[in-house]
Amino acid sequence: MKTKPLQQFLRFLWISAIIAIVIQFINYMGGGYDYNKLLDYKSLIVNFSYAFIIGTFNIVFFTLIELKFSWSKDPKTLTALGIPGSVIVSVLGFLTARLLHSVWIYGNTFEGFLSNLSFWDYLFPVFIALIVTLSFHAYYFYKFGVEAELKVQREINENTKAQHRALKDQLDPHFLFNSLNVLSALIEEDPKKASEFTNAMSKVYRYVLDQRQEDLVSLESEIKFAKTYLNLLMMRFEDSLLFKISISDNTFQIIPLSLQLLLENAIKHNKVTEHQPLHIHIYIDENYLVVENTLNLKPKTSNRKGIGLDNIIKRFAVFTDKEILLEENSTHFKVKLPLI
Repeated sequence: MKTKPLQQFLRFLWISAIIAIVIQFINYMGGGYDYNKLLDYKSLIVNFSYAFIIGTFNIVFFTLIELKFSWSKDPKTLTALGIPGSVIVSVLGFLTARLLHSVWIYGNTFEGFLSNLSFWDYLFPVFIALIVTLSFHAYYFYKFGVEAELKVQREINENTKAQHRALKDQLDPHFLFNSLNVLSALIEEDPKKASEFTNAMSKVYRYVLDQRQEDLVSLESEIKFAKTYLNLLMMRFEDSLLFKISISDNTFQIIPLSLQLLLENAIKHNKVTEHQPLHIHIYIDENYLVVENTLNLKPKTSNRKGIGLDNIIKRFAVFTDKEILLEENSTHFKVKLPLI
């Protein structure tokens, strides 16, 4: 949540004006309520110039530290650096303003300016700097809290929309059409295998219906479903499809049906033939569930990141800061899903 320098500049303009008016009012009360001091526009301009120079120093300071840190990710670091740093910078700004005021306006020499420096002269600007800095940080913490709440609401809405899109994407109609064709052929050729095929299809669709309202499911249930789904695909492709699942730890959770979509994408984007069978390996690598397949792309499938994968990325973003990783070389393609 970085603030643009122009926005900071405009904000410090009116902050400088407020500070100048406050200082003018303090001088008015300290001078026996002398209206001449209250209405002295020259003094008001001088006070404004002091506040403006101090503000400009702070703009530069916060712009520099916000190049490396952000209020959304590093609020504690920015606070630890910002409050003492702003006080130091404000004192330097006050010193610069006094130097310009003494040398440029009153014509004093630099040596004369140094000889009149006093530690007590800087207590008031330090006090003002603390007030302004604390106000600045309070504003950003409030803004960060509001934006964080809005972000949560946006993520909830996005997750709901993604789930609806996922239901539309799941089990591509082409998959159903091809499966029914396979079933039709098996009924005539091998009634027993046709029965097994029908049973596997019913399990696949039952899992889809059971998990459609869930945000997360156990890795164990997702792996069990993946085996059923792959067995169904193997009845269709026979020796053209080979798979291996190497999972020893099922204690994690995962987005439901994310495995199915990745397996479907592997079938959709690659040639599956007896001479060049598609190999699929599912395993865990450093708290990532990896779906790896051999690469034998069909024509016009260079864009691997389609709507379905983008959907999964958005759904995972709601539950974890870890990103989905994609790795590709000349022979293999991997998708790494962060385990939750």
